[in-house]
Amino acid sequence: MSSFSRFSGLLLAATLPLSAVAELPAERIEPSINAELAAHTRVFAQQVYRVADNVYSAVGWQLGNVVMIEAPQGLIIVDTGESVSESRKVMAEFCKLTDKPVKAVVYTHFHPDHINGVQAFVSREQVERGEVQIYAHETLLQNVVAQGALVGPILGVRSAYSFGSFLPASDQEGMNAGIGPLAQPEASSFIAPTVTFGERLDTNIAGLDVQFLHVPSEAPDEIVLYLPDNRVLISAEVVQGPTLPNIHTLRGTKFRDPVLWVDSLDKMRAYRAEHMVPLHGRPVSGQDKVEEVLRMTRDGIAYIHDQTVRWMNKGLTPDELVEKVKLPPHLAGYTPYLREYYGTVKHSVRQIYNGYLGWFQGDPVALDPTPPRQQAERLMALAGGREKLLLEAGNAYLKGDYQWAAELAGYAIRVDHEDKLAREIKARSFRKLGYASMNINWRNWYLMSAMELEGKLDGEAIRQRSVAMRKVFLSPDMVRSFTPQSFLQNWVTRIDPEKADDVELTLGFSFPDVDEQWALEVRRGVAQLHKGIPEGTALRLSMDKRFMETLLTGEGGLVKGALLGDVKVDGNLLEIRRFLNCFDFSDEAFGLTLR
Repeated sequence: MSSFSRFSGLLLAATLPLSAVAELPAERIEPSINAELAAHTRVFAQQVYRVADNVYSAVGWQLGNVVMIEAPQGLIIVDTGESVSESRKVMAEFCKLTDKPVKAVVYTHFHPDHINGVQAFVSREQVERGEVQIYAHETLLQNVVAQGALVGPILGVRSAYSFGSFLPASDQEGMNAGIGPLAQPEASSFIAPTVTFGERLDTNIAGLDVQFLHVPSEAPDEIVLYLPDNRVLISAEVVQGPTLPNIHTLRGTKFRDPVLWVDSLDKMRAYRAEHMVPLHGRPVSGQDKVEEVLRMTRDGIAYIHDQTVRWMNKGLTPDELVEKVKLPPHLAGYTPYLREYYGTVKHSVRQIYNGYLGWFQGDPVALDPTPPRQQAERLMALAGGREKLLLEAGNAYLKGDYQWAAELAGYAIRVDHEDKLAREIKARSFRKLGYASMNINWRNWYLMSAMELEGKLDGEAIRQRSVAMRKVFLSPDMVRSFTPQSFLQNWVTRIDPEKADDVELTLGFSFPDVDEQWALEVRRGVAQLHKGIPEGTALRLSMDKRFMETLLTGEGGLVKGALLGDVKVDGNLLEIRRFLNCFDFSDEAFGLTLR
């Protein structure tokens, strides 16, 4: 059945019961890949690259590369990949080249694809015995904690969409992740750093001189390594790899400041390195070529930032800016480093505007807008009703105007979330947009959202996958690095104001094994964390930090802990239960309630 006849049937059936519409035969849109994005996959063929005699970069096993530096007295591993299982394969390749022991690990920044696979290279016991040191920026640990505890639930879901976690094999075949091969996420095996620094650290590791430099860019704790003996620059993700850098990530992140990013690139240019080894993509050799890649990357980011600010100052809004700010041909065509496989100019522009001016664009109509459903109802009435609105959406689809078709169908879905015809029009429009997209993040969001609209995302499967994705950000190994303060601070954003509306209680927490005391105070819908337990606090829980960790991972529970003696409870149990019920951990595995 042709697209036209299929939609004619659908549109004629628009006034029929939803069950009748749902029984109409489905049209299949064959999976396809943007030709340039498909060709980009070859960049990530599995290979261990040798650079300047003693540096090796394993490209193609995981989203992020793993780099091995052979020092006189042992090995330095720079970044550890996102999964232990794949990193073990990388270590097996390294063992073919040398039998020296690992003496140090470096985390270039806190993102999971750079820290989660560490126990494929070293054990926790080796680190605790001091046999292996782990180097990182002084803020890395707090970033790991904030990522896993504060926004872990939503970040897990949004990451699943960004990486296309539920896409069928037919939509993944021949694909890449823009900055590497398709990701292989697993529960983190994170071990906390043992050596940290602020702006710079010049040191000797296993007999090799190494210079560390803090270079905020793609992450606020980003660091690079320079090996002065052979002029090798390990550039982390300041050069994000063979793509336009992701000045903003669609899965969600704090503001990535392009000005700091450009400054960091200029600091790296000052090394005048002979070789550059990024943590995504292939190494670059030759001083002139290294300078070219750094300079062009710097100029691409600077151009997007500077022109966005220029036109912002002329009063343009984000929707206008994305049509105005475009890279000139010499930058847009710089393949692969400024091609839009991972970042895009359009979503970078929006982040820059929001970073400087916030969400308000200057039109007071946005101060208290008509609620989305009510707005959709009124617009649909203005269009002449649901049938006419969807007829226009269907016609837009048939003309290849997929964005407009999706926008129109979206109004009908706001009014009736289960509107089968509207959902189908929007889903098919998203498939067309996704298959045409050269940007992997856009492609995955289009296709995952199409599956959701089509009812092909099973709720239980999503829940299980979201739990699995959370372990990427908050695994048992990772929570061992949590402090009692970070554990309890997480409660503040979980308070349910309806349940806590008339509650004024304080619960003290003692952690005798680490000699810390904290108190959470609930004041009618607001929670505040205090260091120490105020005198006269009647409600108290006492537990070791190790037991606290089991609460974080869901392995333990307060009731079980109280019964087995892991938790000492002081005060009225009904009042403690009333206090705990003020908090909403419905999206977490925490074992916090007293039943």
